Amino acid sequence: MSSRTLELPNTLVEAAAPTSVDIGLRVAAAAIDFVVIATVAVVAGMCAHLVLLLLPKSFLAREGPVLWVVAGLIAGIYLVYFWGLEGSTPGQSMLGLCVTRPGTLETKAPIGMGRALIRLVGLAAGSVLLVGLLVAILRWDRRALHDVIADSVVVAR
Repeated sequence: MSSRTLELPNTLVEAAAPTSVDIGLRVAAAAIDFVVIATVAVVAGMCAHLVLLLLPKSFLAREGPVLWVVAGLIAGIYLVYFWGLEGSTPGQSMLGLCVTRPGTLETKAPIGMGRALIRLVGLAAGSVLLVGLLVAILRWDRRALHDVIADSVVVAR
């Protein structure tokens, strides 16, 4: 008896893993978004201050933490909404970028609210000691820590 091996042609072609756009573009988009978020947070902070003035004086002692919470909520809602439902923040849209999943590169579908929330948590965690940026610099596909955690990629539209 002879042993025969059956060789099948390799019909499956592995698609190249997507790479994120240049870090400089991503930082520029984040700077634009920071200006938008800061502007909205300042207006909301002024409104919160006016509301606190109407309350007893003991509430003014807690004004600082209240304003930080308001600013954090504004930033979180802004990022999760635009990443999850629109596919890009206004800053990313201005620079022709979008956030999608590696499997949806053709359609560039938004990542959804759940993944956007995970991405936000990863962004906050990666902000400690700039670890998120360091991961993006060291990885061959230029995906930051929050991209890896949420299985997302920032690509050109």
